[in-house]
Amino acid sequence: MDFLDKKKRLVLIAIAQKGTSGLTYDELLSTFLIFMTRNTLQSIIEDLYFSGYINILRDDKEVRLIASRKVRSSLVALDFQRYKLLKFLEEVKKKSEEISKLQDKNSQLEEIKKIGKEGLELISSGLLTLYKEFPEFTIPEYIEIVEVINNEVLAKLSPLITQQMTEEDLKQFLNLTSKYLGEKEAEVLSEAIKRI
Repeated sequence: MDFLDKKKRLVLIAIAQKGTSGLTYDELLSTFLIFMTRNTLQSIIEDLYFSGYINILRDDKEVRLIASRKVRSSLVALDFQRYKLLKFLEEVKKKSEEISKLQDKNSQLEEIKKIGKEGLELISSGLLTLYKEFPEFTIPEYIEIVEVINNEVLAKLSPLITQQMTEEDLKQFLNLTSKYLGEKEAEVLSEAIKRI
């Protein structure tokens, strides 16, 4: 599967957000000529049209670009997943205030782990949902949102919620390290792990 590049996604979102009435060609130009050339924009519109992602209607006065039903439906799914992520972040903020009031460190740790697991479950559920809804378009858009959440919240929680490696996992990891980075690197890593 090839994801749509950022430029195509931006244009497609602008058109789809106008719903069934679409966007006039002039409106599109005035929006995007600030940071895209006319030729680039024309090429993107051509690609989107021949891929079946947009329809073009022309009358005496104007040219209208309308996103296909598939694109508009996928935008509904994407925006709903965004809404769920924002709701989760609001909950994290509330819960973090409650957790800070807990006296017991173990209770705090358990609550933090719950938040991290909820976030990971929400993200994976969102990815699976969007995989059914025009993934070439929705998945990269969703990943950009998740990346921000990961940098701000989940990256700090992941050491607490990731499971310890089994002996078998560790052997496989060292074999892969040896294969791709060399035996010397694998030996150094193995010695470091033994000291932990």
